[in-house]
Amino acid sequence: MRFLLALLLILWTSAATLAERRVALVIADDDYRLIRPLANPVNDGEAMEGALKKLGFEVVLETNRDLRRTRRALDDFREDARGADVALVYFSGHGVEISGDNRLLPVDADASSLDALEKTSLPLEEMREAVAAAAKVGLIVLDACRSDPFAGAGSEGRGATSLAKDAADKVRPGLGRVGRAENILFAFAAAPGETAADGTGQNSPFTAALTKYLGTDGLEIRSVLTLVQQEVYDLSRGKQLPYVESGLPQLFFAASTKEQLPERERLLLAMADVTPQMRGEVEQIASDADMPLAPLYGALISTDTSHLSAESLNARLREAADAFVKVRGEMKTLASDGSGWRWPRSSRTTPSGSATSRSAMTRSAT
Repeated sequence: MRFLLALLLILWTSAATLAERRVALVIADDDYRLIRPLANPVNDGEAMEGALKKLGFEVVLETNRDLRRTRRALDDFREDARGADVALVYFSGHGVEISGDNRLLPVDADASSLDALEKTSLPLEEMREAVAAAAKVGLIVLDACRSDPFAGAGSEGRGATSLAKDAADKVRPGLGRVGRAENILFAFAAAPGETAADGTGQNSPFTAALTKYLGTDGLEIRSVLTLVQQEVYDLSRGKQLPYVESGLPQLFFAASTKEQLPERERLLLAMADVTPQMRGEVEQIASDADMPLAPLYGALISTDTSHLSAESLNARLREAADAFVKVRGEMKTLASDGSGWRWPRSSRTTPSGSATSRSAMTRSAT
């Protein structure tokens, strides 16, 4: 009987997901004319388009649009998506905060004066209004806190207009808190007031993590974004932590089947519950040892800290860091002599106590 009920629940959930109408607008800008161009946003937009289509979204992709065409795309989306169950807008490119107002920068953004920048940027509020008008569940995803758009172009082969003097004290690279996320979930690539990496590969760290985890089976969207946050935080060694503001009135599952999460994903979710003070300590120890964060978090989470003093816990974490560095050195030595040696299967379990598991070390040692 229980098996039958479970089967019926799975079938009902899957049918409900299939019956939903999901719509998405993906905007990606990197070929900026007057400010610093970027390398990855169009790649990011294409990656998001593919990930969303796999989850049943109707997707419109817009790349390298000026302000007029960006607004037209939002107007079309508002009309075409009206009545949908889920509406998602993703923006990849530059974003700034102007006197407390979040703005997204299309390719014709002009920083020659404060007035010009305000006139050639898109208020985030316009995007929020379009999403709110379209569907009961709204998601706005912003990989739009890229490094300072007004800095020199460096090796990119194109000059960038410096920020006008009259705007310097009113414009901040990065985006600020929304404050009222009624019926909408906002996901930002970086914490308020911070900038995000564009990435050295094909995609930004945030979008790479988002496309990796968005379709995770059986996880509600806020848990998915927790995975994204901790993945970016871990891989950036604490330099970038995505930020989420949620006003969703109901749960939203991108993928509905339920399976056991792999070990790393369970570790990432557990990392989110660590206190800010302890985060700072882990980041400092990892920095001193020039190592990834995840092995230390694995050691921390697997340790009963209730009876440990701050000094004892710090010592345990430093022991775990020393163990990781030692194992990493041994692995590099073995790799250089071509032995092809691997940890025995019996050694790939997580031990109790403070020592980081060898399996976690192996995955993180590269």
